[in-house]
Amino acid sequence: MRNTLQRAAVLNDLKHRSDHPTAEMVYTTVKNDIPNISLATVYRNLRGLAKDEEIISFTQNGKEHFDGNTVPHVHLCCKSCGRIEDLMLTKESFEKMDFPEDFLVRNIVVEGLCKDCRQKLMASEASDMSDVSDIEEINSDIEEIKAEEPEKRAVNE
Repeated sequence: MRNTLQRAAVLNDLKHRSDHPTAEMVYTTVKNDIPNISLATVYRNLRGLAKDEEIISFTQNGKEHFDGNTVPHVHLCCKSCGRIEDLMLTKESFEKMDFPEDFLVRNIVVEGLCKDCRQKLMASEASDMSDVSDIEEINSDIEEIKAEEPEKRAVNE
């Protein structure tokens, strides 16, 4: 792929950010410097840069994201809110993972829940548990009413 002003602008944008943007996000930023650039041009340059291994491309929650940091590292991706964080590992840590020698690892994506989403989930589960205790209390009241009903019938008869 030839080196163009647009390609340089896209690469420069990625090298100076750490938010793992989508193509649309890169487009919005690069458009400030090159007003006549199209989204298609941004996509074409991102794909070319990824193919040439000048950037990393990965899919998370159905969206393609890009990273200008090509040092081997882990992307921690929250399946709930979509947050993506880098986890830098030492060379020794990567070697301990024991990948096949003929397999070059540049990027690892780990999906899970971030701290904020875990806390929201735990709060939601605690709320659900209070709903269960409310149901148990209602069931207990129903049982008491059922137990009283034969007595009331006997008195009324």
